[in-house]
Amino acid sequence: MANEGEKWDVTDVGTVLTRPTTEDPLVLNVEKVPGRANPFAMGVTVGRVETNDIIVDDASVSRFHAWLQHDDRHDHCYLFDAESKNGTWLDAVRLTPSQKVKLNDGSIIRFGDAEMKFLLPTSLARYVELVSTR
Repeated sequence: MANEGEKWDVTDVGTVLTRPTTEDPLVLNVEKVPGRANPFAMGVTVGRVETNDIIVDDASVSRFHAWLQHDDRHDHCYLFDAESKNGTWLDAVRLTPSQKVKLNDGSIIRFGDAEMKFLLPTSLARYVELVSTR
């Protein structure tokens, strides 16, 4: 494994990347993973184990921690806690298990100790543009 500050070699000739740090953003798609053995059809699952659609490798995250659902009719995304041990938080408010909470663009979500920001595609594009001009 490379040490912080070392270069990572990738398959494209002449392309070298630096090792990501904990401050670097990580983008996760909120979507079902095709072909994954996930019996939960109600939404996109979040948890620590490989059967989830979004895997968060952190000891504070439950095996099956939470799920997200998209309401096509109203074009909203909702977050639910799956009776997780360390809780699911939305903008500093702990969710009650199975409570349906609407996600807003820029909402801060915390699964146990793992904190994330929910961005709609247009906000993500603006963020990428802003960061790339620095």
